[in-house]
Amino acid sequence: MREYDLVIRGGTIVDGSGVPRYKADLAVRDGKIAKISGKIPTGAAEEVDASGCIVAPGAIDLHTHYDGQLNWDPYATLGGWFGVTTVTIGQCGFGFAPVKPEDRDLSMRMMNRIEAIPLESMRKGMRWDWVTYPEYLDSLSSQGLGLNVASLFPFSPLRAYVMGVLPSRERYEATPAEIDQMKELFREGMKAGSFGFAVDKNLEDRSEDGGSIPSHVASEAECVGLAEVLGEFGVGFMGWTTGYFLDKSDQFNLLTRMMKASGSPLHVGMGQNPQEVEWLNQCRAEGLPVVPERVAAFPDARYTLIEFNQFDYMDSWAEALVGTTEERMAKLRDPELRKRMREEAAVPLHARVNWPKTRVLEVAHERNYKYEGLTIPQLGEAMGVAPVDALLDLALDEGLETEFGFRNDGPEVEEAMANGIRNQYTHVSVSDGGAHTRFSVLARWPVEFLSLWARDKEVLTLEQAHYKMSAYAAWVASYNDRGVLKVGKAADIMIYNLDELGLLYDKPVFSNDFPGGERRLVQKPKGMKYILVNGVVTFIENECTDALPGKLLRSYEMVS
Repeated sequence: MREYDLVIRGGTIVDGSGVPRYKADLAVRDGKIAKISGKIPTGAAEEVDASGCIVAPGAIDLHTHYDGQLNWDPYATLGGWFGVTTVTIGQCGFGFAPVKPEDRDLSMRMMNRIEAIPLESMRKGMRWDWVTYPEYLDSLSSQGLGLNVASLFPFSPLRAYVMGVLPSRERYEATPAEIDQMKELFREGMKAGSFGFAVDKNLEDRSEDGGSIPSHVASEAECVGLAEVLGEFGVGFMGWTTGYFLDKSDQFNLLTRMMKASGSPLHVGMGQNPQEVEWLNQCRAEGLPVVPERVAAFPDARYTLIEFNQFDYMDSWAEALVGTTEERMAKLRDPELRKRMREEAAVPLHARVNWPKTRVLEVAHERNYKYEGLTIPQLGEAMGVAPVDALLDLALDEGLETEFGFRNDGPEVEEAMANGIRNQYTHVSVSDGGAHTRFSVLARWPVEFLSLWARDKEVLTLEQAHYKMSAYAAWVASYNDRGVLKVGKAADIMIYNLDELGLLYDKPVFSNDFPGGERRLVQKPKGMKYILVNGVVTFIENECTDALPGKLLRSYEMVS
């Protein structure tokens, strides 16, 4: 009998713990790291040559929306191509369980609006062989997975299941009996393996009709009640999306109560304004484990107004951009609505309305070729109207088929991102993988983090980068059996040539590889030589091996 299943030879190990890199061989047996040594004798069933390469833990992405896509794509690409070996679903409190059969289509339509997952792909690709949350976990576990999947219990479907879909979007107060039912369903979810729960307060995330979602109107008692249940288990974390508010003091007070009630880390999307920094410092001074999310890839998007949803944090824009193309066009011609759209876009709550960073990428008609490449202010000058009107008038002239592009970069953005990445408390991922599939490719983040921020800009060392990508993330989420390359830990591994590491395409390309032939934006890495999940090779330079070694991670396995 062979002593090892696989040996990785000749690589430089960056083990994720923060210790300096070193050269060694690494042996795998039964999906776990069995030995790390300067020289391991030959005789393994399989050998991987890592000469000239970095051998590091696979990336752990704590913020994804692959809840639907995993039904038809067990590798959760793009993430699975970019070295991600464990994904967390259920983030922002969105998901597909628990969902009653009669609410399935409405659930998919809401996710189509919020996370821009193609509706036809969900209708064709989702099995729906579950109703409850534990049944959903069992369905994922039995289907075959190409990477590891851990789930947060999504709050919005929980509230809708208990209160009814439409009432859950409108009622600000759940009854004590309804709160008790939510707590009991969450308790059952934790016993089935959930790693916590997630809630969304981001007004950009709207239901299919442009209205509120359940978590927007949820009471503090509901959130604190779930935090108390989480505290019963001593494992997992809470996810929270704050959204675009000038004053977040009420949310911060609630989040402080939730951390104290649960005793668990809080994984929260937040920026770096003075109010947020002050609250973070106060929490840390009190020993409360708040973990701010940070992006490692410059945010960008390409879109048409036929389906784009990322202006929805502005009421007037959400009102205008809901409905069929014809309905949208009619509303966009309304002078009063236009006036409100201009006024709301003038408030700089989000960089997406920084019009100098938005360009006309591609027009639909030859008469408008002269506008391609112009920023929105330049377009306004050329058309003799205000920037917002220029964007909308050009889109209307082309049946809303004009493609616009946005990229938030520049010296100030780069400095802010670098400061966020350096901060010892921040976690880096926020890929939104599985969402916004026709607009953005933020799931490229592991390669951009390593190649741009660690290698090129030296904002942090390679050792620090892998610590943030793996060990720190594993600690936040209680994924205690992985995240570092140590004997006895899961053999989730990326092997890459640091000098070659980068993006395969100059710009993302479209692929029609979703169910129903629906298209999505695709980017792939270069320099990524091998990806291993639980000791089995899943990708060799972007070529899939068709192996399905992934696992549905369950929280109770992390405390036994």
